[in-house]
Amino acid sequence: MNTANLHELINRYEENFDMINNSEHYEIFKWKALNGFRKVWFSDEAKDMTFAQRFNAAMKDSSILINNSMISPTSGVVKLAEAYPERVETLFQETLFSGETDLVVVQDQMDRFLDEMEKMRMEKFPRFYRYKQERHAASCYLFFFRPEVHFIYRYTDAEAFATYLEFGKDLGSGASFSLSNYYELAEIAVDALKEHTSLLEKHRKLIENNSDYYNDESLHLMAFDLMYCSRCYNFYSGLTHTSKKESVKAYTLRQLREKEEQERLARIQALEDAIHAIELQLEDYESISLLNVEVTQRTYGTGTIIKQEKNRITVKFPDTEKQFIIHKKYAMRPTFENDAEIVEAFTAYDDLDRKKAALERQLHSVIASAGK
Repeated sequence: MNTANLHELINRYEENFDMINNSEHYEIFKWKALNGFRKVWFSDEAKDMTFAQRFNAAMKDSSILINNSMISPTSGVVKLAEAYPERVETLFQETLFSGETDLVVVQDQMDRFLDEMEKMRMEKFPRFYRYKQERHAASCYLFFFRPEVHFIYRYTDAEAFATYLEFGKDLGSGASFSLSNYYELAEIAVDALKEHTSLLEKHRKLIENNSDYYNDESLHLMAFDLMYCSRCYNFYSGLTHTSKKESVKAYTLRQLREKEEQERLARIQALEDAIHAIELQLEDYESISLLNVEVTQRTYGTGTIIKQEKNRITVKFPDTEKQFIIHKKYAMRPTFENDAEIVEAFTAYDDLDRKKAALERQLHSVIASAGK
């Protein structure tokens, strides 16, 4: 465990505390979103609402945290709750919000929640991929319900944090995801945050005497905010760790102490910053799932997407399976119901991905040239 990196990240989080919580960035909105959910969800008035109304009102301040320009899981919950009120409410109350604390069971329940919600989406809104639920959204719902027990999970934030802390345990993804390992990582962050009393005092002063913000004494929300801000505002800049890629970089840094090699270091940093900026842009596109979406192709007719890798799709037609690339420059690609929107998104995604790959090749070349 790289505790030096952990406390340096917390120091940078504190040094930038005013910036990340000013009117422009307003990361403190997460505490408002949590408070808003709980004020509605556990209110007497909620008893007279339908589940769709209750959820919609409770999630009013959380859309930025959960939704983005490509997917809107909270809207999906509302739409499905309007279509299947009993099924959705039961799935929330008896599965996701069961009160279970055994993390193996909690993860099973989260997976069941996601599976069942997806089944309902495919029944009612098969073409609306925006309504698809994913693990980040489910973790937000669960955290809002019991913030003293659970943590918000987001893949990109958690992976970067674990890497720079040299956590040593694999968080995994998809079927290999480990909620227990993630919660262990998050608890390490909580324990470290408790040592930074000046940071906690800054946070206390920001939210005190304001009933809009939730007083999260568990520091579970701050642990997530530390992970999120460390990646979003690139607090990792200049930190090293012992992964294979970063050990090469660390060696390069040691070799570039003289003036001419400092110029190489600056080049590496510039490339990493450029890659980081592209990765932030790619996030909205990477969450788009086209699986099971129907498409039409002028030669093969109507088919269903059965496999997707970035902007490459495999479509099953009545008599054959074919692979296509979704990009404006490929005229033989199949078309979607909202074709212009999807093609524009995946063309932009492909262009960004190519730019990132080119920058990574340059970065690899610069790193590999160290010591020559």
